[in-house]
Amino acid sequence: MNILAIGAHPDDLELTCAGTLARYAEQGHTLFMAVFTSGNMGDLTVPPDELGRVRHAEAEASAAIIGARLLWPGVTDELVFPNEAQRRLMIDLMRQADPDVIFTHSPNDYHPDHRYVSQLVFDSYFQKGLPHLPDQRHPACRFAQAPIYYVDNIGGIEFAPTEYVDVTAVMETKRRMLACHQSQIQPMRELAHTELMELMEIQSRFRGLAAGCRFAEGFRKLEASQRGLTRRVLP
Repeated sequence: MNILAIGAHPDDLELTCAGTLARYAEQGHTLFMAVFTSGNMGDLTVPPDELGRVRHAEAEASAAIIGARLLWPGVTDELVFPNEAQRRLMIDLMRQADPDVIFTHSPNDYHPDHRYVSQLVFDSYFQKGLPHLPDQRHPACRFAQAPIYYVDNIGGIEFAPTEYVDVTAVMETKRRMLACHQSQIQPMRELAHTELMELMEIQSRFRGLAAGCRFAEGFRKLEASQRGLTRRVLP
C-alpha cells in the first residue's frame, strides 16, 4: 500500500504517528511524509528563509530513517488557509502519493494550521482522482477509497481514539525521528516551556495504557460516505 501522512509543520508527524509509519515500513509498504508548511516562522531570532532550510533538512533526515519520501509544498508557516490555491497544492500533493491510507490532523486540533490542513485533506480527497480538473501540475491518481485517519491531538485534548497501534517495538525509531528536529526542540523548551521528547513519551505511554500495551498511538477513522473500508488497515 501507499501510506500518506500529512502534517502542517515539521515534527507534527513524528509526535503523532511516526511509530505507526515505522510499523508500516517494517511491513514493506511505500511511505510518504508530507509537511505542508516549511515551519519557517517558528523562531523569534532565526530568519524565516534560513529556518525553512534547516527544517527541510531535519524533515528529510527524519523521513530517511524509515525510508519515506518527503513531500514539501513549502507553504508559509502560520498562513495555511482553505482557499483555492492551497487546495490545488493539496490535490497535487495527494496525487504524488496515490494513497491507499491517509493520516492527517484532527479537525478540532489546537492550531489553525492543523485545522486547515485537515480541511484541505477532506476537501481534496475526491479531486485527486478527477482527470479533467484544470491547472493541476500532476495527473490524477487512482480514484480509490482510501480511509482517512485523524492523528491524536497534542495532549490528547478532546480526542477519543477509536483505533490504536502498538508502537512499543518501534519506540526507539520514533525517538530518533523526533530527535532530528533540533531546531524545534530548543525553541519549544524556551518559548512554550515544553519538552517535546517528554511530551511524546508521555502521550505514547498514556495511549498505551488504554490499548493494553507499553506504548501506542491513537487514531480516529473519518466516517463519511465513500471514504471507508470494511477491513482494518492499520498495522
